[in-house]
Amino acid sequence: MYSVRIVDDDLPVLEFLTTSIGWEELGFQLEGTYQDPIEALEAARLGGTDVLISDIGMPELNGLELIGRLRAEHPELKVVILSCHDDFQYAQAAVKLAVSDYVLKETMNAHNITEVLARLKEQLDAEAGLQSKSRKLEREAEQNRSASKRHFIRSTVNEPLLDPAEWSRKAEEYGIRLGQHAVLPVFGYANRLREAGDRFQSQDLFMYTIENIVEELLADQKETALFTYDMGEIVLLFPHYSQLHVNNSQKIEQSLREIQNCLLQYAKVPFSFLTGAPSKDARSLKDQLIHMAEAKSLRFYLPESSVMKLEHVREGFGEGDQLLAQYMPALEEFRRVVFEERTDMIDAYVSKWIDYINYHRFRPMEVKEWLLKMILDVRMRLKSLQHYQSTFASELLHHDVLELTSIRELELWLKDYLRQAIQWAGQVYRESHNREILECQRFVYNHLDRKISLEDAAEHLHLHPSYLSRLFKRETGENFVEYVTRMKMMRAKELLEITDKTVEEIAEMLGYENKNYFGKLFKAHTGILPNAFRGQMKG
Repeated sequence: MYSVRIVDDDLPVLEFLTTSIGWEELGFQLEGTYQDPIEALEAARLGGTDVLISDIGMPELNGLELIGRLRAEHPELKVVILSCHDDFQYAQAAVKLAVSDYVLKETMNAHNITEVLARLKEQLDAEAGLQSKSRKLEREAEQNRSASKRHFIRSTVNEPLLDPAEWSRKAEEYGIRLGQHAVLPVFGYANRLREAGDRFQSQDLFMYTIENIVEELLADQKETALFTYDMGEIVLLFPHYSQLHVNNSQKIEQSLREIQNCLLQYAKVPFSFLTGAPSKDARSLKDQLIHMAEAKSLRFYLPESSVMKLEHVREGFGEGDQLLAQYMPALEEFRRVVFEERTDMIDAYVSKWIDYINYHRFRPMEVKEWLLKMILDVRMRLKSLQHYQSTFASELLHHDVLELTSIRELELWLKDYLRQAIQWAGQVYRESHNREILECQRFVYNHLDRKISLEDAAEHLHLHPSYLSRLFKRETGENFVEYVTRMKMMRAKELLEITDKTVEEIAEMLGYENKNYFGKLFKAHTGILPNAFRGQMKG
């Protein structure tokens, strides 16, 4: 299957191409349709595309510009242009971009698009036959080299340095030449790793994307070595020249800022960097890398997208007992937010406690356990309500909270969780109340033949009469007695219309002992007396 993306700001064109073409039968997988060319550009860059079908005239980025940008990155991309312009200027531009086909929208139909796709399939198959073997070998070699580099840098950190000479020989294979100059180690890590994992779905794809973007940016810096370290983590070793210390440091920071911007733009991942001290030998470099790799707990409180020297990272944590002492005040506020459905208070309450945690810098695990205990308490309160079904199992909650890597990520996650909890609470209340009201109405309908009091219905539902009265009025807009009377009068109209029973008999069938009282209620409800109503129906 070859991947296809369609870009056209005309929605009917997208719908026509989506529904009228047998994509899979032709050997294509329709990866996406886009009205926004910018969105299409980002998706194609991340997901890869074999065939692009694009309109020319679009806002912000026209079709020719879109093709040019993608072709710069993927020269082998096949392109079909859709256009309203039967114009030599556009055709000439398309030829320059080596466009595979140029289709006028006024002549476009399922048949000619199918023919175009069939021709492209033949070309792609032919190219794939020639290139697949070499590409496979290149890809395997690239993956093996990346894995070898990762093993080298991790063993440098985690295993004893028994033979510095052997280490130096291996390091030179990866561009590390400590004999010629010092290196400045930099440890990079993704912020909001959970989010990135959900978006990429595959750890390999995520790390491959990060590695490719950084390698491309460092293409001109031949002496800089890049290693992937762990999920969302990389190590960069920049050459460091002591005589150019100031300019060297500024240049490195500039490179790191550029990497940050590109990772955020193309991979949608905020990235932070810790820079170490210049190292002139293997043991010094090893110590630096160990310190960086072990700084995960300290990184919890660092700002997102930061570039910071390791020596400036504040160490030490506050006493956990102080956090535990604030458990009940925080729990009461979060309960209030959820059970009173105070969406407007989420930001204020969460920010208040995040600021408190930030100020005291408690150990990240203590913060997560404190938060998890609070969330599970709120969840149990929700679960205790009738028929509550949470979309979050306790195990998933536990996993999600433990995966949070920074105070900022924790803040965003907590705000989002509370908003969802408020929605669940509202749904639970509505469903619970709706069930109670429906059961109350069912009770009334089944007992129209007798006197029905609010106390009778409340006893049947195991509710307090005053609570049922308020609930019934709030949910239905009428009070309980009004509802009972209305149901009885509707039943009375049916009986008057379809039976020959007397007004007295009907009154008795509806639980009224006094015929005259029944008549007055009927007139108040319908505007006429029972016998007159029957006369109208039969007349």
